Amino acid sequence: MMKEAIKVFVEKAEDGTYWGSTQNIPGGVSAYGNTLEDLKINLKQAYEDYLEVAKEFNEDWLEEVQNMKEFEYNLDIPSFFKLLPIKISAIAEKAGINPSLMRQYATGKANA
Repeated sequence: MMKEAIKVFVEKAEDGTYWGSTQNIPGGVSAYGNTLEDLKINLKQAYEDYLEVAKEFNEDWLEEVQNMKEFEYNLDIPSFFKLLPIKISAIAEKAGINPSLMRQYATGKANA
């Protein structure tokens, strides 16, 4: 039986920091980092703290989340393009999307 991964939505702020928030666990966990790697380290620590507090308070949902160890990181489209130095037009061509529309997605002016 496969265990569900902890889904994390990641955004890159204007100041360059990365923010991540869990999407599928009770209460949620958030963290930030100056790099994506820092965010991952900080989020893992925040998750461990979250579990420790849940144990102290004997939360009834603890059993369903305590074995979730894998994280699945998802970036919004603008953050994806800020993170990776790739040509937007090349991605648009591969995806069969108008390059102008892809640039709008990349800047956040259009929603996917």
